[in-house]
Amino acid sequence: MSTKPNRPSLFRRAGNFTLNTLNRLPPTRWLTFRIRCLTGFEFYMRNQVKPEKKIFGTKYGGHCVALEGLDSSSVVYSVGLGFDISFDLELIETYGLTVLGFDPTPKSIEHIQSLELPGKFKLFDYGMSGEDGVMTFNPPIDSTHVSFTTTDRPETSDQSIEVQMKALSTIMAENQHQEIDILKMDIEGSEYGVIDEICKKNISVKQILIEFHHHFSSIPVRRTKDAISKLNQNGWKVFNVSENGHEISLFRE
Repeated sequence: MSTKPNRPSLFRRAGNFTLNTLNRLPPTRWLTFRIRCLTGFEFYMRNQVKPEKKIFGTKYGGHCVALEGLDSSSVVYSVGLGFDISFDLELIETYGLTVLGFDPTPKSIEHIQSLELPGKFKLFDYGMSGEDGVMTFNPPIDSTHVSFTTTDRPETSDQSIEVQMKALSTIMAENQHQEIDILKMDIEGSEYGVIDEICKKNISVKQILIEFHHHFSSIPVRRTKDAISKLNQNGWKVFNVSENGHEISLFRE
């Protein structure tokens, strides 16, 4: 197996540098996003409901939460942890609730296990997908990044690993949860399968906070549009959309 560090191509690095530069200032960030929407690489939607809400966590690791009904008895599933669990820790500090964190990424597990964590945070070293099974996990193109993905990534497929994945319904059954208050997902393309299972089985989740990954070359923006439409049809309504349109929060009464 190759041990050479993964580096994106010169063309990709130049493109990323250009986008990052344009995204530093609000006017050019907005213009760049609008152009990508018009050319079919992004899409944006407005909020459908307006509950009282707040962003928990850092700018990098934060997600927007509807505050209604949250208390110490609430249960949160935080799927895809990386190196930033500020979202989880702030929720625990604010409400005293329980967070179950899931991530099969070796670097993430090692990092989180090195932290001094509150007793209300419980770490599970497997991932979430639309079904149970062992799946291929492809490393990031840039070796300085941490997030692996189950989607096709030919550039790093020779360095892939096998990891355990479980469906949401399986995890809830194992933890004896009939309902969860918040499901947060940043799972690098696996979110679409989880959404399919939620809608098909009508799984009881009050809030779903998702980072969508239609910016991956293997995932068309249509998949995100279809996922949002499917959630809408099953009662979830959008209450927050991030500036780049990737992080979307939904609530079902």
